[in-house]
Amino acid sequence: MPRPRPMAAGEGTAVEENGPGPSQPNVSDVLSGPPAAAEPSAPQTAREAIVIVPPGPDGGDPLVRRYLDRFRATCAFHTLSFAWIAIGLGVAIIGAWIGSRTIGQLNRAPFTDSQLVLWMHHHFGNPWGVVAGIAIAAAITALVSAILGRRRASGAQEVWAGAVVVVLAYLLLFDRVVFASVTTGVLCVIYIAAIGFRIVALAAGGRLGLRSDALDAPEGGWPLYTVLVPLYKERNVARNILASLAKLDYPRDRLDVKFLLETDDPDTLSAIKTAGIPAWAEVVIVPPAQPKTKPRACNHGLERARGDLLVVFDAEDRPEPDQLKQAVIAFARVKDSVACLQAQLAYHNHDQNLLTRWFALEYNVWFRQYLAGLERLGVPIPLGGTSNHFRTAALRQLGGWDPFNVTEDCDLGVRLRIAGYRTRILASTTWEEANSRVGNWLRQRSRWLKGYLVTHLVWCRRPLHLVVALGPWATLGFLLSVFCVSALAALNLVLWAVTALYATLLTIDVVGKGHDLWKLLSVRPEFYAGDRLSWPMVFFDRGEDPLWSTLSQVFFAASLCLLAGNLAFVLINAIAGRRPGQKGLWWAALLSPAYWVLISLAAWKGLWQLLVKPHYWEKTVHGLDHAPEAGESKAEG
Repeated sequence: MPRPRPMAAGEGTAVEENGPGPSQPNVSDVLSGPPAAAEPSAPQTAREAIVIVPPGPDGGDPLVRRYLDRFRATCAFHTLSFAWIAIGLGVAIIGAWIGSRTIGQLNRAPFTDSQLVLWMHHHFGNPWGVVAGIAIAAAITALVSAILGRRRASGAQEVWAGAVVVVLAYLLLFDRVVFASVTTGVLCVIYIAAIGFRIVALAAGGRLGLRSDALDAPEGGWPLYTVLVPLYKERNVARNILASLAKLDYPRDRLDVKFLLETDDPDTLSAIKTAGIPAWAEVVIVPPAQPKTKPRACNHGLERARGDLLVVFDAEDRPEPDQLKQAVIAFARVKDSVACLQAQLAYHNHDQNLLTRWFALEYNVWFRQYLAGLERLGVPIPLGGTSNHFRTAALRQLGGWDPFNVTEDCDLGVRLRIAGYRTRILASTTWEEANSRVGNWLRQRSRWLKGYLVTHLVWCRRPLHLVVALGPWATLGFLLSVFCVSALAALNLVLWAVTALYATLLTIDVVGKGHDLWKLLSVRPEFYAGDRLSWPMVFFDRGEDPLWSTLSQVFFAASLCLLAGNLAFVLINAIAGRRPGQKGLWWAALLSPAYWVLISLAAWKGLWQLLVKPHYWEKTVHGLDHAPEAGESKAEG
């Protein structure tokens, strides 16, 4: 799958395994110094424009505790329970034994004389009974887990995960052909469904979104608009966001801007003080607590928000000057059920190098085509990490953002839909900085893909509830647009490696040894003389089992479809990835498969972090699109 999770490149806070130690710099060091001179339009001093939020009675963050008390069963505080996975493995083995004994043995010769395989055939010789026993045992145990976890996170999906592992291990030992056929068949179905859904969404998209040519003030005047800007170690670009916000074409007395900082980030605070805190903004220092994530900081901004409408911008964002007015007019024209407008994101440094060109192509396809398609298909829209415009009341009703989810925007898109709200696309662009260094890009992308898996795990804890809340079609769209982005990105690396190996062996057989290509594909080695290296793909020989012969042909056709689908996405990138003013992207589109390999590497890193540190927020370094000014240093990652 070519599509990773594209969203805002500048998500501002970072998780750390431990809080700041006593020797680390603190914002109090900056506040103890003389206040910086404010802008001429800002009569208050920098000290008066800074709010330090105290920790809760227990020393933690009171908003995190409140969110956890309210949404413990549907937040990312719990991701995976290894205890329930182990229980799932155990009950699956017991169920397999009972099922095989209940239905009876089948007299089927094993494919090898391995003692382990012989033992498996003797004790678990009926595959139908084994699989049925595993399914029944897993279903009962999952139900028990769901009942026990009604107010906490259910471990039902971990039980099923353990059961699937047992089934695959059993099939591998019982019959390798059955194992290969089942796994290949399931993967082919998932791939074809995901690629088909992506193509349908792209075909349905392409609309520019909501936009108005007339920007007349609505009746009653322009509403108060809250702008949240989460920052963490962004000294390098802190001045830039101040300049970008100053260019917004919106009445200054109707702006409520909040810069959200961490207590262990005195450099960013110093940079903002030096630049001058305008009269329409304040700095909010959130309590020193875990998890140290962007959504936790945004919840503090939401807590102090005074505006009827609210938007999130990142440190390096350059929104179009009329974006807030466009959002106000769009909200006035749509139904009250529309609680969010997602503006388009694009990159201003697309021509910096090949990586930024790939990133620009990805964003152009995602925000100009794909999201509009999801909107028309009526499925949950995974929001970008920035330029989301909300009705503040609706956002408060939802409790804000999940502080434990490292893709809080994707999760919030699902929450909006479950609550009965809708998201529309706003035809206004926010320009961002594309990651120009591979290491920095991998850190950012692995977090995104990990977060997509976390969001999938959170909402699939109660699959029946999800289907009822979203409906069957929207649930399918959620799975194909969230789970498949990360899962298939990880599988791609394995499948492409196997494909590359097979293509190499097939080339050696045909070019180097002179074998007939069709015979190599369709005749087994034992029936085809010659020292071949490749293996057959389809079985047409006499005496082949009709079932497996038919399945092999189906899988062969599916493999060709998957290959054609991936080539189609190269063409889609070349056509739909274009954007006025951005040149030199077509040749980068032809090299997209190399970018997909990078995405697969990021997916495997994200999968590993899901297992060992699911709440870890890797910092993305910004300001790499230009050389630092004199006296500045790059933000630490």
